[in-house]
Amino acid sequence: MYINIIRYKYLVALILGLISSLGLAPYYIFYLTIVALVICLLLLEKIKHPKEAFYIGFLYGFGFHIFGLYWIAISFKTANFGGYFLGATAVFLLCFFLAFFSAFSLFIIKRFGKNRSLFSQSILIVFIFSLCDWIKGNIFWGFPWTPISIIWAFDEKTLAPFSFLGVWGYSLITYTFITAIYLISKNIKMAILAFIPFFLSIVLSNLFKNNNLINIENLNIRLVQPNIKQIEKWDNKKASINLNHLISLSLKNKPDKTDLIIWPETAVTFDMKKNSKEKLYFDKKTKNIDNLIVGAIREEQFSYKSIIYNSLFFKKQNMDQVQYHDKLKLVPFGEYIPFRNILNRKNFPLGGIDFSRGSNIKIFQLKEKLKVLPLICYEVIFPEITKKYRDKYNLLVNITNDAWFGKSNGPYQHLALSKVRAVLEGKYLLRVANTGITAIIDHDGKVIDKLDLNQTGVIDKKLVLSKKNTLYSYVGNSIFYVLLTILFLIFCFNNYKLRLNNKNE
Repeated sequence: MYINIIRYKYLVALILGLISSLGLAPYYIFYLTIVALVICLLLLEKIKHPKEAFYIGFLYGFGFHIFGLYWIAISFKTANFGGYFLGATAVFLLCFFLAFFSAFSLFIIKRFGKNRSLFSQSILIVFIFSLCDWIKGNIFWGFPWTPISIIWAFDEKTLAPFSFLGVWGYSLITYTFITAIYLISKNIKMAILAFIPFFLSIVLSNLFKNNNLINIENLNIRLVQPNIKQIEKWDNKKASINLNHLISLSLKNKPDKTDLIIWPETAVTFDMKKNSKEKLYFDKKTKNIDNLIVGAIREEQFSYKSIIYNSLFFKKQNMDQVQYHDKLKLVPFGEYIPFRNILNRKNFPLGGIDFSRGSNIKIFQLKEKLKVLPLICYEVIFPEITKKYRDKYNLLVNITNDAWFGKSNGPYQHLALSKVRAVLEGKYLLRVANTGITAIIDHDGKVIDKLDLNQTGVIDKKLVLSKKNTLYSYVGNSIFYVLLTILFLIFCFNNYKLRLNNKNE
């Protein structure tokens, strides 16, 4: 049977990749991801050439991403932009590109692990997998959507190590855990040693997670999930209906003491900075709301062109002007076309307009002790962009619109990444989505309350907000870089010793 598996190794690799993606939300069958990677490592032992390892890695990576990211294709149909055919083509090309990272991982492991000690091979496996995972998440525009560590986002206990290891450090420890399982049949002592970092990270992070908990402020909130279909959202004929729907949800049976109401990304389709008919009507209907956060489009007119921003507005009752934050991290091919100018010059005309990037982060003062960091859509997966502001805010607000992706795995994966962000920073995160999943997430990644996909409604909650100063919020990815450097130096040192011994022989 094992011989047959080797004979059909490429098909097996593709199937393993598909199975491995079941570790992602909403399934969280994490042990399938782990077992699939262990089997890939076992396959490497039975092949002769690094080229074969490259193909195995490529097919594994392609299978993992094609099933893990299939939902992106749905957005093309939702946007009426080429339908499923163009969407499927785009996802195929994206997954084809992402598959090269696992391909190079297995190629390098096979090429440079040959004739090395088991210890050196193990170090190389962890180093290369971790490095390629990091490169995949940061190359070009950055797409840190599927790091291996995200398989642990199903529970507060397994989420805890993110608070000091970060996404990439936890990925490295996860690869150490996978390598430990691979080593069980080869060297049990080495396997036990390899298990230790993972178990220590789980135990210690949970043991000390409430040591520096700081209470901040009480906050009464209402999160509004209007559940407006994407096709109706931008229909001018339904603009007033949609606005009245949002206002109705915001005011109906509203508790007397509501400190903050939040609407989702691009909840309104008019510019909140202009005194249009819609804006005046909006102001009239929301005048009794103390504090309102709402997603909208913002436009700046210049003599030569008009610039459009995807923005979050903060409307305070006692302020004449609304404050706003312009989205910094735009979605490639969704909110802008990379290299548009070059493509236009090459007679490859592209329709539509690009959103522009915001210039900096804005912090909103909600109460005396309460400051809000706004995050729009997938800005939530880029904690690095707000690192220098870590002491200036104590509440995260993430507005998003996952209606593009229908009832698929996409919104669940987005929620999982939001839970990770809350743990990384040790702060509450209020997530408001047009069609779901709207959620209140505490500093440990626990979902306190939520509204499911395609559900219309509100969440009313009185929160006793607290925060904790996580190690990650101070050092960022430094622990990952240090661990990666140590692994590299150990491998180089062992390689040097091997060459020295060979010379002496």
